[in-house]
Amino acid sequence: MTAILIRARVEPEHRHELMQMFKDTSQSNHLPAACVERRLYEEAIAPMNLLLVEEWSDPVPMNSYMSSEQFRALIGAVKVLGELVDIRISEATVIEGG
Repeated sequence: MTAILIRARVEPEHRHELMQMFKDTSQSNHLPAACVERRLYEEAIAPMNLLLVEEWSDPVPMNSYMSSEQFRALIGAVKVLGELVDIRISEATVIEGG
């Protein structure tokens, strides 16, 4: 499994708008087929720190997606409504469970 990790920081006055944008774009009909799951996490101590995790079944379409207008729009929205901290690619192996 390959994942894109997007860390962002958002001010309280823009938090709801950014969370709504993530919610709207995380519906399965908006995600590429190889994107298995998209989740948004907030830091418990500092809820202005957000982590968007996209899990991908195949790195090839993931790399294409990262060059797409859809991905650029997502990152652009993060930059307009908050601060993009970083984008990371992570490889993971499931060792237990489904």
